[in-house]
Amino acid sequence: MGTKEQYYAQYKNTPLGELVRSIVGLNQQAATDAFSDFLNDTGFDSRQMHFVKQIVNYIVKNGMMKDLTILQDSPFADMGRISEVFDDINTFMKLRAVIEGINSNARTAA
Repeated sequence: MGTKEQYYAQYKNTPLGELVRSIVGLNQQAATDAFSDFLNDTGFDSRQMHFVKQIVNYIVKNGMMKDLTILQDSPFADMGRISEVFDDINTFMKLRAVIEGINSNARTAA
């Protein structure tokens, strides 16, 4: 990896765990487990399930989701805006908490 100075010159203050996650992503099973409460919710309609699965796919590929504004873009918004897909703000806040937990875990991993 080189020296601390070389790391900083290349990656600034990016925590090592976050860097590794951005390169290798997150294990599919770990992402599925993190969102299992949502994926197993039989009360979700097809649009809601699609939305959650898109989040899982994104996190598997990218390791985390630092910028939640991407949820307003395709493929997340392909079936409607967040406020249309989840009319209950509490559900979205729970999703957000899981995403933030995954992000936090990446930042503290080393």
